[in-house]
Amino acid sequence: MSGMSVTPPSSPPSPSPSRVRTPRWLDTRLVAGLVLVIAAVLIGAKVVSGAQHTRRVLALTHDLAAGATLRAGDLTHVDVRLPTDDVYLDDQDQVIGRQLNRPLGKGELIPAAALGTSAESTTISVPLQARDAPQLRRGQRVEIWLSTPSCRSVVLLSDVTVQDVHAGSDAIGAGTGQDVVLTVSPQLAERVVAALADKDGLIRAGVLTGAAVQDDATELPSLTGCLAASS
Repeated sequence: MSGMSVTPPSSPPSPSPSRVRTPRWLDTRLVAGLVLVIAAVLIGAKVVSGAQHTRRVLALTHDLAAGATLRAGDLTHVDVRLPTDDVYLDDQDQVIGRQLNRPLGKGELIPAAALGTSAESTTISVPLQARDAPQLRRGQRVEIWLSTPSCRSVVLLSDVTVQDVHAGSDAIGAGTGQDVVLTVSPQLAERVVAALADKDGLIRAGVLTGAAVQDDATELPSLTGCLAASS
């Protein structure tokens, strides 16, 4: 058998590779995912930008009680970040001359809801001697009493807000008294004028703290007996 060549058996042909086709649903999910990522980035950028946006609004320079009439010196502008633009006021012209319907503290922003519509009122000045009242300041709440020979002490005004304070003179002209400016109803103004006209009357004042009490002329005691007996 020498000299004879042996032909090896032929191997079977290799199968041709088949191309794996990407499912169409995978393309849809990829596009949707990209859209969601882009939307999240845009929304996040808008939120961050809004959080960094500041707005100039009005705040108080000192404490004021309810009933105080606002003036330019009571107001200052501050930069704040606010979620909405229609709650707090930024225009002094909309605020000056209007009254607070609730107390606000120093540095507190001024909401539109804190400004009330002023009813008919009269502005009066009540002179106080130095020994008859503490040193008062604008924006405080005070109660005022009247004493006469026939009335030891009667409430003249209950829970009113000081609009202004001017230096006055005491009984001996020493210049240590104070004239307190108040804004009250016309009926209460007449009550004060009648008390001031009593030459034997003595008026005192004290500062009120705590919850405010609504000023109602019908709850005040009559001055008829007090003034008639001493006039």
